[in-house]
Amino acid sequence: MHASWLVWPLFGALMLQGADRFESSNLLERLHPRASAWRAEHRLIDLHQHIDSTPEHLARAVAILDLAGIGVGVNLSGGTVTSDSGKPSVFQQRKELADRLFPGRFLHYMNLDYGAWDHPDFADQAVAQIEEGHRLGAAGLKEFKRLGLYLRDQSGELIAIDDARLDPVWQRCGELSMPVSIHVADPVAFWLPYNQRNERWTELKDHPKWWFGDPKVFPPHEELLAALERVIVRHPGTTFVCVHFANNPEDLDWVEDQLDRHPNMMADLAARIPEIGRKNPERVRELFLKHQDRLLFATDFQVYDRLTLGSGGSGPPPTNDQAQDFFMKHWQWMETQDRDFEHMTPIQGDWTISGIDLPENVLRKIYFDNARELLSASLPPRLLQAHHLSEDFDLSGRLDHPAWERTPVTWLDQQSLSGEVRAEAATQVKALWSEHYLYVGFRAPFETLHVYDPPNMEGERIGLWERDVVEMFLGTEPEQAHRYKEFQVAPTGERLDLALELPHRDFSWYSGWLTAVHVDETKGQWTTEMKIPITAVADAPGAPRPGPGIRWPVNFYRMDTSRKGFMAWNPTRHGSFHRPERFGWLEFRE
Repeated sequence: MHASWLVWPLFGALMLQGADRFESSNLLERLHPRASAWRAEHRLIDLHQHIDSTPEHLARAVAILDLAGIGVGVNLSGGTVTSDSGKPSVFQQRKELADRLFPGRFLHYMNLDYGAWDHPDFADQAVAQIEEGHRLGAAGLKEFKRLGLYLRDQSGELIAIDDARLDPVWQRCGELSMPVSIHVADPVAFWLPYNQRNERWTELKDHPKWWFGDPKVFPPHEELLAALERVIVRHPGTTFVCVHFANNPEDLDWVEDQLDRHPNMMADLAARIPEIGRKNPERVRELFLKHQDRLLFATDFQVYDRLTLGSGGSGPPPTNDQAQDFFMKHWQWMETQDRDFEHMTPIQGDWTISGIDLPENVLRKIYFDNARELLSASLPPRLLQAHHLSEDFDLSGRLDHPAWERTPVTWLDQQSLSGEVRAEAATQVKALWSEHYLYVGFRAPFETLHVYDPPNMEGERIGLWERDVVEMFLGTEPEQAHRYKEFQVAPTGERLDLALELPHRDFSWYSGWLTAVHVDETKGQWTTEMKIPITAVADAPGAPRPGPGIRWPVNFYRMDTSRKGFMAWNPTRHGSFHRPERFGWLEFRE
């Protein structure tokens, strides 16, 4: 199976292991139906995980994430890119293993090597690390809670979060579109007296190194937050994901103020729902609605020799069933109005939390769309499965043949240049194949159609793409990515096909394809079907023909001019759609 990033059929609801534990409370029925569908499609992205790089631990993580409905996990423990032995770096080894065993399931952030901190050229060396990480495919930089707390120079002084020698690092991350997930402070209780009256005592006594209450050794909590803010202010072109609900979940007003003042700051939810969940749910909901574009679903789910579910201690190791409970509590908190229920990480404190019942559009942003925008430069190539037809059929333009209902759907909804998600224009794409034809269908919502009037139905209009169209760029040879075919259809039925071998374009080429279009003004959507001869696409000597498991490079696009939508299935991050290195995959299935 592939990550949900790829495409997952909507054949029924997601079956959660141990779901019977929730039947008595009807929890599954009370979860948001659209969110349940997203989990069935494995569309969720968990932006904060730590997964040990062994085949066994990766496999256990994927099994749990499959059941939870999470398609992509962001492993913040990617490791460093430095290597003295000439062998692949830790980062290379970890990423290669995960990509080979479970392609598309994990993104990896790199970690900085501070070994040369006291060298005069540390800043240059550190920037070189960032550039090497970017070359190797690091999706971002994770900075653990070591600056200002643990890391010291050769004279024994703490290395400050806002040390000027790190400015080139933060700057380069921004230039390379690598977000920085940064951890600088723990719960305020970890600065309070280390005794049984501390409300986090159960956790602290198992982790004494997490206690920072000695002012002779550690700076105050608020000083760490202030240093982080200075860094964020100095680097407006860099996105800082302040983990654990901005490193200060106890103070919602402070978090809101920081998000108000710093547009390059985001916050993940990892391991802090137990804290923010015990606050007034209406106040929390208000904050989430206000900053819905800046919050990211994250859990601090960890898989090593034992699981860690947000936090852990000396008790029995959690089971896979308990991991499902852990994720289910996240859904319960975000999607229901339930009051005073047990939170997902009991070791963090003996209290209850109350749900905030977020609306669908906000859930979508927090569960995956905000992460898709943030990581649009590094998310794995998407994949659409085309199911096999036993016999060909005539086109109606309505996608109403029964075969369309049995094939997976994918969504075309991101701006090609920026990766911004345009949920209001989300366009369905499906594909089928027979021995002779490739079928592709689009279902596109619209506000106002912008088309050529009158349409040219006798020939082809070069420049058709300057009005509303859907498009497919399709190759057959992955090793010849610059060679592909382009197909465009407008709501009027106008169409254009051409052959490309970049930089050359052959507008005289004709595939012999069939198309049909239907516009439904009442529903505000238009649909189109393409029926393309296989021989027209796979026309190069030795080009692979469709068959189970065969993949062709592809990207889908849509021009929605009234809403300034210039969208790509896999965002090209460029002003042109013609970036074959950013294509995804069309996979033929039986």
